[in-house]
Amino acid sequence: MAEQQQISPIASITAISWTGGKDCNLCLLMAWRDPKFNVKYLLTFCPENKPFRAHPIPFMEAQASAIGLELIYVIIPEGTADYKKAYVDGIQTIKEQYGIIVIATGDMDLVGTMQRNWIERCCEEVGGMRTFIPLWKKEREECLKKLLSEGFEIIFVSTI
Repeated sequence: MAEQQQISPIASITAISWTGGKDCNLCLLMAWRDPKFNVKYLLTFCPENKPFRAHPIPFMEAQASAIGLELIYVIIPEGTADYKKAYVDGIQTIKEQYGIIVIATGDMDLVGTMQRNWIERCCEEVGGMRTFIPLWKKEREECLKKLLSEGFEIIFVSTI
């Protein structure tokens, strides 16, 4: 990142849940500017041996390289029946391997029939893990205006 991060002496090592899109980019900017977070990693949860439904992995790797943060992966094993357990196990592993205490996500709302934020639920099951969800319930137009005012160039790579 071109902007120097100001980190408090008690800042928590933080990973940004990364899909390569606008929401996680805005979340990164917000966490980066908050001295409570020592943003060190981008974190991608991806299925083993299946196409990734977010942006292509090489695209996200190029973003991580340009930003200057390490992109780490939590691989969800092929044939997983219990996705929550796979996520919790993966979060536990990255906590132990990288010292990550906070996962920040650009999630804005619930998905499908979920009643709570997925990453928040999974982090609760890993002792000492927290979440930062700065875009939760924000108006999408407000977030888009924030990205534009910060000088982000938005490129649409897929639409539904």
